[in-house]
Amino acid sequence: MKQKAVKQMAVISAAVFCLTFLSGCSEKPAVSEPENGTEQSITGDAHPDSSRPEQNRDEDSSDGACREPEIRHNKLDISGFSDPAHKNSGDLAVYAVCAWKNKWGYVWGTFGQVLTPSLLEAKQKQYPGGVGSHAAFIRAHWLGGRTTDCTGLIKGYGWLNPDTLEIEYGSNGMPDVTCDRMFDTAEVSGPIETIPEIPGLAVWRSGHIGVYIGNGDVIEARGTAYGVVRTRLADRDFTHWMKIPYITYPTAE
Repeated sequence: MKQKAVKQMAVISAAVFCLTFLSGCSEKPAVSEPENGTEQSITGDAHPDSSRPEQNRDEDSSDGACREPEIRHNKLDISGFSDPAHKNSGDLAVYAVCAWKNKWGYVWGTFGQVLTPSLLEAKQKQYPGGVGSHAAFIRAHWLGGRTTDCTGLIKGYGWLNPDTLEIEYGSNGMPDVTCDRMFDTAEVSGPIETIPEIPGLAVWRSGHIGVYIGNGDVIEARGTAYGVVRTRLADRDFTHWMKIPYITYPTAE
């Protein structure tokens, strides 16, 4: 009973933490370009895993700007975590909110690293379309800050070493997989209209994934032009929710 109560309190704490930082507006992209449905679309939700890209699209431009002044912070802060030693849904939600607040950018195949010139060069070679075609934009907007792709936002939390605050690739039992593979291996999932009010659930559609933080809000690494943004679940086209494998969720009473 004591362990169950601790887990439930972790989720409540995460929800309170998330809502503390959120205001009632949504993000718009740094630039607006028409969707073209290919990996060259700078506004696309496209994401690969760290080794392989998947083509994707984005469908709308959210109205209103909701960001704080454009100051990026590269330090990983786990002071809001309830249980740093164990990978849990509440702390995933906190981690995602911190990525949003700290203005993380979007680069295919990254998962929370600081985007150095050498890392950008490597990703340009790895993804000549998805990264190389937008190198000038990425260099102008995201270089020097932390970047991720949509699945990398989740994997980066999974790979975070709470003792060193380093993101260690492939660690803590979380494999490097695409969001579609993550959904395929999820043991608990359902249609988006049935989503429980649990911060740290994933919201998914084919080729894209985000982190549900409660109260109808999602944090997602949305595309090259957007970076990590907060969106309203009702305004997006996610089709399913899931409990992410390798993440602990609260048990029902």
